[in-house]
Amino acid sequence: MRFGKHAFVGLALDAFDWALVGMIPVVGDVVDVVATLYWTSKLGAMGLVEVLELIPGADVLPCNLVLGMIVDGKRSGTEVT
Repeated sequence: MRFGKHAFVGLALDAFDWALVGMIPVVGDVVDVVATLYWTSKLGAMGLVEVLELIPGADVLPCNLVLGMIVDGKRSGTEVT
């Protein structure tokens, strides 16, 4: 896996969701929906994994970071199958 610009976006989305708006019910969900749209545009159906973040308590999972690393891996040709 590679830590590139998409992994950085994922890390930023996770940190933003954990530390800043994740505790505000509606605002945190809006961030999760925006992240789902972003990852779906980059990964297709695999990006829908981000929907897990809408489940209360599942926000602790680093879904955005992992999805960002997957996108970076696909872009560099070093994806793990």
